[in-house]
Amino acid sequence: MGGRELRVGVPADLTRIGGRSGHGNVWRQVLQQLAARCSILPGGSDGRRRLRRQAAPDVWLSDGHQGSLAVDAPRVVLAHDAGWGTPELSALLDPEFLDAIDRMTGEGVRDATATIVPSASTKTQLVERYAVDPDAIHVVPHGVDLATFNPGADRAESVLQRAGWSDGRPYVLFVSQLHPRKNLGVLREAMVRLIERGYPHGLVVVGGPPADRADGQAIVEALTAPLPGAAGRLVRVVAPSDEELAGIMAGADVLCLPSLMEGFGMTPLEAMACGTPVIVSDRGSLPEVVGDVGTVVAPTVDDVEGGLASVLALDEDERAELGRAVRHHAEGFTWARTAAGWHDVLERATGRADG
Repeated sequence: MGGRELRVGVPADLTRIGGRSGHGNVWRQVLQQLAARCSILPGGSDGRRRLRRQAAPDVWLSDGHQGSLAVDAPRVVLAHDAGWGTPELSALLDPEFLDAIDRMTGEGVRDATATIVPSASTKTQLVERYAVDPDAIHVVPHGVDLATFNPGADRAESVLQRAGWSDGRPYVLFVSQLHPRKNLGVLREAMVRLIERGYPHGLVVVGGPPADRADGQAIVEALTAPLPGAAGRLVRVVAPSDEELAGIMAGADVLCLPSLMEGFGMTPLEAMACGTPVIVSDRGSLPEVVGDVGTVVAPTVDDVEGGLASVLALDEDERAELGRAVRHHAEGFTWARTAAGWHDVLERATGRADG
């Protein structure tokens, strides 16, 4: 192929993806970066509908959770996670959704020339559940928009006030889909205990309903109901912009995500980029993402309460030092680095990297 620019076919729906979801954010950011390194050729969802007279792709890049593509060229897929294999998690998912995502992910990664995953945790899940060759799975962590998510982000007081937040009250922040596997119920109980102990903090919740649950609205209402015995100490912010979310993160005393499983953990990384301490569970990829500057706890009420109490007890100098440390850690996760890693996997899948 000489020095010719790599031609990468991508299903057209992935080139047009929108929304604030982590899935959409990853594809938007990486495809924008890849476009400076190679030719992105949008195709149909079946990999075959291309513009007339358009040269054939050297390799296809697609979502590994959407099954296989009927293409002749090498195929690289992104698989975010496969944590549904445990009884604890499978019990929280809609059975039809679980059956579909499990079947399509298996097809996707088994048929792929190479698979990109954002964490070593996800790689282990794929190898164990689908018997995929570990040498065909490449760990490339996601990135973070360091310009938007930064310690100087405007604090978005007006957004919080519109949601009903009391001006000046410190808060703990939760940002994720309001799905039972995200374990917000445990954080709610831990916050009630802290408030009973005299902490002035409240809980700000940012997140939408679970996409795979028919009872999604009921779940949202239960998880965002007032904290027992602590009226006015919980508010929900719906669909903030990235700039508004960065301001909410920068103003938080701590972000807490006690999830039962994550394939990566984008929101803790974004909070760290804002200089905000984070507390995460010891499940899935979360310990990988936060490294030795995040607080890692078991996803139980006692452990989350203890983690929160330890972070909230820091004095001003200790908080400033931790804020610098978490920002420095986040600076190692850039979208340019992610795109370079994806590009390397794409090149290797075609055999170009060998030459």
